[in-house]
Amino acid sequence: MVRIQFELPEEKVKELEALMEAAQITTRKDLFNNALTLFEWALQERKTGRTIASVDEENKKYKELVMPALSAVTPKS
Repeated sequence: MVRIQFELPEEKVKELEALMEAAQITTRKDLFNNALTLFEWALQERKTGRTIASVDEENKKYKELVMPALSAVTPKS
C-alpha cells in the first residue's frame, strides 16, 4: 500500500467537499477513485480516436471536453 498526500489551498478543498456532497461520496479516497476511473476511461476513448463530450440530445448538440491531458493523447491508428 502506498500513501499519497496532497497540499491544496483551502478553496480547492472546499470545491472537493462540494463535489463529494453533490455525488454523495463520503471519503476523499472514493472521490479520487471515481475521478481516476473517469480519467482512465476518457484516455482510452481518446486513444481510439473518439471525442469526449457532453451530449444535449434534445437539441442535437454536443460540447467537447477540452483539457491538456486529453489533448496530448495521440489516437492509435
